[in-house]
Amino acid sequence: MCGIAAYAGRQDTVTNILTLMIELQHRGQEASGLAVASTDGEVHSFTNRGTVLEILNAENLLSAVQIRGGIFGGIGHVRYSTSGPFFHYSAQPLVVGNSRYRIAVAFNGTIANYTELAREFSMDRGDGDSTVFANLIYRLAVEFDRDVVEALRVLPEYVVGGYSVAVVTSEPRIVIARDPRGFRPLAYSFTDAEFYAASETSALDAVGAGVWMEVLPGEVISFDGKALEVARASMAECVAPCIFEYVYFSRLDSVFNGVSIYRARFEMGRELAKVAPVEADVVVPVPDSGRAAALGYGRESGMPVEEGIVANKYVGRGFIAPPPVREVVSKLKYGFVKDVLNGRRVVLVDDSIVRGTTMRSIVSRMRSVGAQEIHVRVSSPPFRYPCFMGIDVSSRDELLVWRTVYEKDIAKHVEADSLGYNTLKGLMRATGLATFCAACFTGVYPFGDLKLEDLERMFVR
Repeated sequence: MCGIAAYAGRQDTVTNILTLMIELQHRGQEASGLAVASTDGEVHSFTNRGTVLEILNAENLLSAVQIRGGIFGGIGHVRYSTSGPFFHYSAQPLVVGNSRYRIAVAFNGTIANYTELAREFSMDRGDGDSTVFANLIYRLAVEFDRDVVEALRVLPEYVVGGYSVAVVTSEPRIVIARDPRGFRPLAYSFTDAEFYAASETSALDAVGAGVWMEVLPGEVISFDGKALEVARASMAECVAPCIFEYVYFSRLDSVFNGVSIYRARFEMGRELAKVAPVEADVVVPVPDSGRAAALGYGRESGMPVEEGIVANKYVGRGFIAPPPVREVVSKLKYGFVKDVLNGRRVVLVDDSIVRGTTMRSIVSRMRSVGAQEIHVRVSSPPFRYPCFMGIDVSSRDELLVWRTVYEKDIAKHVEADSLGYNTLKGLMRATGLATFCAACFTGVYPFGDLKLEDLERMFVR
C-alpha cells in the first residue's frame, strides 16, 4: 500500500505536493519522493528513504525552487513495499525516458505479473513491480506517439493486479488513472486552472483543494495546465474496491466509493457485537484503526468504551512496517492505562489479525497491568489468503490463520480468553457496497480464471 499525490497550478507546487504527501503518510513510511516537470520540458525527481519530513532537507528544496523555466506541476509518493527489497534506496516516483521525452510514475498497488511482463518486453526487473510498471507505461506511450493517456487506456490489457497511478510528463502534463476494477482509491479537484489529486479525499480536504471527485474505476484524467480531459480504459471489468481500505488502510475522515470510512468502521463494530457478543465490563479499542469499530461495538452492546491503550505516534503503523522491525514496532508502539484495565473484563476491538505479532504483544501487556479477562473481537473476517493487489501479504505462510486452524487455537496463540470475528455479510451491510474485493478473506480473486496458485507462481517477492 502506498500514497500518491499530484498538483499543478499557480501556487507553490513543491509545498502543495509535500503537504498532500504528509496527509498520506499513514499509507507508507519506508520512502518518500516527488517529481516535478518544468515548463521547458524537463522532469526532476527528489527521493529518499524515510518519511516526508525526512526528505524535506535544504538541498532538495533548493534544487526544486531553482529549476530552470519554472515548475509546471508534479507528483508525490509515500512508499510501503509490496514487492522488491525492503529499505531499498530507489523510491518512487520513478523517472524513465530520454532527453526527448521523459515521464515520472508514482503508483499505489501491486502488479502481480510483473516478472512475466519483464520477460515479455525484455525489461530489467529492477526493484520489483514499480520498475516494470513505469517502463511499461513509457513504452506504451512511445508506441502511441508519446501519448500517456492512450498508454493508460490500454494498460489494463497487459497487467494483472491493482493500481492507482499518477504520471507527470515532460510535455508537460499530469495524468492520473485507476484500474478498471477500482481496487485502490484516488480523488481529484479541478478549479480555476488548478489541479489536485491524492490517494484519499482527506488529504484534499486538508489542503483546501475545494470540491473533490473520486476517479471512477477505469477513468484516465489528464491536465495540461489549461483544460481537463477525461478518457476511459479500453476494457471494462466488474468493480471490486479493496475491502481492506475500509477495514484498515484509509483514514477515518476519508471517503472511498462514496462511503464514509468512519461510518463503515462504526457499522462494522455494530455488526461484530451482533455476531460475537460477550459479557464484559468495558470495550477498549486498539488505536487508531480499531477505534471506530469499538465505538460501534459499544453502541450495539451497551457497554462503555474507554481508551485503555495509548499509541506512540512516532513509531508508525505496525502492519506496514518492514519485517525486520515489525516485532520491535509492535512492542514499542503502545502504552497501557492501568486505571482502565486493572481488574476488569475487557473486550479488545481491533480491525484485523494478519500475522498475530501485534495482538499477542498487546494482550500480554494488558495482562501485565491487571486485566482480568481479555476477549478479542475483530471487525473483519479471518485474513486467510495473500493479496496481489497492493497489500504486503504475498504468501500464505505469513498468515496466522494458516498456522492455527480454529478460532480457539488463534485465541490461545494470542493469549486471549476468547476470540470473535465479523462476517463477510457484516462487512457488506456495514459498507453498503454491492460488490468489493474480499480475496484476502475468501480466496476468490477477481481475475477471471486465475486462482491463488496461479497468482503465487507469477508473483515473485
